[in-house]
Amino acid sequence: MFAFERNNKKVKSMVQHTAHPLASLANHVESNIRTKVDMLCEKKSGDFECAPSVNLSVPNQEYDLSKREEDDMEELGVTSFLGLRAFKVCKVLGVHFRSGEWGCRRCGSVITTMYRDISRYCIVNTFLMVQDKTFASVTWLSTPVYPYHPFKLVVKVRLTSRAEQVLHPCVIPINRIEPCTVSILPDSDGIHFYMLRDKGIDRTTVSL
Repeated sequence: MFAFERNNKKVKSMVQHTAHPLASLANHVESNIRTKVDMLCEKKSGDFECAPSVNLSVPNQEYDLSKREEDDMEELGVTSFLGLRAFKVCKVLGVHFRSGEWGCRRCGSVITTMYRDISRYCIVNTFLMVQDKTFASVTWLSTPVYPYHPFKLVVKVRLTSRAEQVLHPCVIPINRIEPCTVSILPDSDGIHFYMLRDKGIDRTTVSL
C-alpha cells in the first residue's frame, strides 16, 4: 500500500493547475523528459558505467526441474541439462528480483514481460542457468485489466488455473524480463490483485 500512496503523491505533485489536471500533468512530464535529454546530451561516453545485464545469486539447491520446464527450455535451444543451476535472486540491469516471495508483505517475485504484443505479469518460481543461457521459471497471472482505460496506471490481475497455465510457456529467457519492480495490493474480493510498476507503462494492442 505504501508504494501506491507514494506514486499517488508523486502524480499529485506534478499537477500545477487543478482546473486542467491532465494538461498540467502532460506538460510536467514533457518538461521532465526535455530536462533529462539535455542532461544526457552533456555527458560523455566515459561518464557511463557498464554493469552486467543479468546477475544471478543465492543458489536454490532444493529446486527440482519439471518435465514441462525441460520441454520449454529445449524449445529455447537447450540441448543438455548437465550443469543446470537454480538461483533465488536475479538482478536485471540492476533491478533486484527474488523468487519465493509471493504472498509476503514485500514481494520481489513479480515480473513484467511482453507476450503476444501485450504486457503480462508473472510470478517467478526460480531462476535457471544452463549452457550459459539464463531463464526464469514462471507462473502466469491473468491478462491485465485496466479499470480506468486508457490510463494504465491501475492494473488488475488474478491467479490463473492450471488449465490456463498450460497455454503459456512456463520458462522464459531472462532477457525478456523488463527491468522494473512491481508493487502488489490485494483486492478486497480476495481474488484479484492490483499491480503498480515503479517505471514504464504497460503496452497493449487490444481494445479494452
